[in-house]
Amino acid sequence: MTLKELQGMIKEELESYMNEEEVDVDVDAGDVDADGAESGDDSEDVLRQIYDMLKDKFEGEGEAEEAEEAEEEAEEADDMDEIDTMEEAKDEDQVEESTTDVHTQLQERFKKLANIVKG
Repeated sequence: MTLKELQGMIKEELESYMNEEEVDVDVDAGDVDADGAESGDDSEDVLRQIYDMLKDKFEGEGEAEEAEEAEEEAEEADDMDEIDTMEEAKDEDQVEESTTDVHTQLQERFKKLANIVKG
């Protein structure tokens, strides 16, 4: 497309736009509310109700998902606590065994020192 063709198209569109007849719209005094005063239409109230219903619906779903996530986290925490408890029990068993071994060794040493056990 050349510049002359484009200018011709623009000229045609402008002429057709300028030749259009204006549309006469018949409007009564109560049809248009230029002041923004209510004309018996509670559209804001209707929109607020719709918003509130949708908000409740979506927040309800969000709360259900949050509850599920919290439950899963609690289960994971319980599992971790159980693992920690098992590890602590193993550690305590090892400490008791080592304590018992040390205690037995000390008793034997004291007996030797006291010449109770001939060895």
